[in-house]
Formats: sequence, C-alpha cells, structure tokens
Amino acid sequence: MSRLPECQTLLLELHGGVLHITLNRPESRNAMSLQMVAELRGLLANVREDQAIRALVIGGAGGIFARVATSRTWPTPAVRAQMLTAT
Repeated sequence: MSRLPECQTLLLELHGGVLHITLNRPESRNAMSLQMVAELRGLLANVREDQAIRALVIGGAGGIFARVATSRTWPTPAVRAQMLTAT
C-alpha cells in the first residue's frame, strides 16, 4: 500500500511501518456505521498484503474508542450477517 486510501470515517497515518487508524466519528462516540465497517474491511484487506506495514494501532477520536453501533447506523440482523460474512 504505497498510498493510504481516502476515508470518510477513518483517519490514517503511517509511521515507520506502523499504521495508526483513528475511528473518526466523535459526534456519535465513534459508533460503527456501515460506511466505517466497509472502510475498515477494505483497509484491512489491503494491509494484509502489505509487507511494509508491521503493526496496527487503532484508537478513537474525541477520547472515546468506539461504540458498536446505534439503531440509526446499523442494519437489520439479516443484513448484518450478510455484510459480515461477505468477502
């Protein structure tokens, strides 16, 4: 991964082989949205193949790590199951 992808819900910084990922939705206490999950999944799939990245550090903006989801940002159980098992 020579260039970090553009993300709407994540802040990314690469320092000496360590990729710092910041969940960046402090207004919702970093609740996982569908967009955030998609961005994380795509990012992690790319990182897996990148020999230059040796470690990940994941944190949250606004002094809060994360809330799993809110009823406004998360789909029904059937859609969640399909989304989480899709490759």
